[in-house]
Amino acid sequence: MQIEIPEPLLKRLQQHATPFVDTPVSVIERWADFYEQQNQQTLGLKADSKAANSKHTPVEIPQGISQFDPKRPPTLLHTRVRGEFAGTPFSNWNDLLRIAHIRAFKEARSFEELRKMTRAQIRKGPYSDEGYRFVPEVGISIQGVDAGHAWEYALRLAIQLKVTVNAEIEWRHNDKAAHPGERGIMVWTP
Repeated sequence: MQIEIPEPLLKRLQQHATPFVDTPVSVIERWADFYEQQNQQTLGLKADSKAANSKHTPVEIPQGISQFDPKRPPTLLHTRVRGEFAGTPFSNWNDLLRIAHIRAFKEARSFEELRKMTRAQIRKGPYSDEGYRFVPEVGISIQGVDAGHAWEYALRLAIQLKVTVNAEIEWRHNDKAAHPGERGIMVWTP
């Protein structure tokens, strides 16, 4: 099935897209997720569904570090990150994306099934143009993304795979950062 998007709607989509990262489909998916989330809250299911679906696990946090809801993260621009995805450590946002896809591929067992699971832009085999990096462990190339998309895509895979993901975030000392110089943590557990 093919849907033709009228020019005025396409312009609206482009206002909510990250250049070279988002496609019209990924923006529409984000809108649908937002709508469904708002609809649940409107129906009075907020407390029950948030407790059941968010898996926002309170953990003991050292002083000076904030805990954020993994499904509603703050703006992650100008951040450094480290953490673990399903017990495997990562040291930056694209490393998180790579590790999440390696783990997801083990369950998917084929490129086609992995493509159904992920929102990331992936290609079979080695490909290095347009910001793609080859992941030899699973024979795919993944397009690099900004921090917000890396977290969104990895969290989606963690939820589908029912594995824990945690991220320790540090905002750089930059006026454009959401929390300049601060640290935070996000944890999702099945």
